[in-house]
Amino acid sequence: MRKLIFAITTTLLAATCAAAAAVVPHVGARYTGPTSAKVVNGFGDTVTFLTGRTTLKRFSFGTLGCFGYGTFPVGVDPYGTSIAQLTKNVPMTATGTFKIAPTIASYGGADDSIKLKASVVGQFSSPKSAKGIITLTETGANGGSCGPVKMTFTAALGGH
Repeated sequence: MRKLIFAITTTLLAATCAAAAAVVPHVGARYTGPTSAKVVNGFGDTVTFLTGRTTLKRFSFGTLGCFGYGTFPVGVDPYGTSIAQLTKNVPMTATGTFKIAPTIASYGGADDSIKLKASVVGQFSSPKSAKGIITLTETGANGGSCGPVKMTFTAALGGH
């Protein structure tokens, strides 16, 4: 009877470990994919990051912010000129869950007086894909603020 219990316990433990390992991303890989931000002039927004053993590195995405961005010339990708990159790495657990509290993002899409903060939460659903939510807030030099604004994303190994 003890051998049977040991065998069942060992099998369940192995299955649990295999399931947990199944959601761990490829280390050192680039992931990219679309966000739920509005398509402008036929251009969609993209999220991109690199994976480390315990972090997502160089997490970036296009954003028009939440104050607005002005006009969008025809044929120009507004997200391509308005990239936000987190200034810190996003911590990731051994099971592929990742989360960071609101942190400063460097932002090339607005004047220098606007400060952008972003939080990220998500999960790898397989070693090749992840889903999550980016939440943005902005503050201006005049003390005005906007947000939180949320957008979802899906990212795949190698991207789209």
